[in-house]
Amino acid sequence: MPDSHFKPLLWTKLRRGVPCYLPKAAVGARVEAHSPALAVMTDFRRFAPVTIARDAALDEANRLMTLCNVHYLLVGDEQRQLLGIVTEASTKGHRPLATAHAMGIRPRELVVGNVMINKHDDAEVVHLKDLAEAKVGHVLATLKELGTSSFLVVEHDESDNHVLCGAFFLAQIERQMGGASQPDEVAHTFSQVVNTLGR
Repeated sequence: MPDSHFKPLLWTKLRRGVPCYLPKAAVGARVEAHSPALAVMTDFRRFAPVTIARDAALDEANRLMTLCNVHYLLVGDEQRQLLGIVTEASTKGHRPLATAHAMGIRPRELVVGNVMINKHDDAEVVHLKDLAEAKVGHVLATLKELGTSSFLVVEHDESDNHVLCGAFFLAQIERQMGGASQPDEVAHTFSQVVNTLGR
């Protein structure tokens, strides 16, 4: 039963004949290398990431990424534990074909678990506490050192388990910098992305 202290909000109906537009895709505020690192972090505490099961078909993963307009999915189990990450680069084109050939199965038999980046083997993480004083430049330097286009951010719960709380994506940082990132640094990073995602 509703609390009697709360009154309903004022409401109305959409007016006939008046357009109602869909919102534009949100883009973070313009940043520079000395801006706070958290300004370019995708915060999973505010926007829950899109997830998929390990045994889901690649077609399902591709449909979900298209529907949600994302280029990656987090892979989880029934207990909400992170198993890995699957990227668009590993579900389309020649890479799944090569994986299927190496496994001796048909491409349509592949599932997300066959092509995902395993959390223990390949997923790099940074602790949230280490980002308090960090700048965007530190994030770019980390991406360059790792030779990847993204890394995850974690914190600890009361049982000292890792809790995924965010991620950094090179493409998003570049958009927010408006092309202001250093060309040599970005080019060097991109030159290693294919090898990182193709494992």
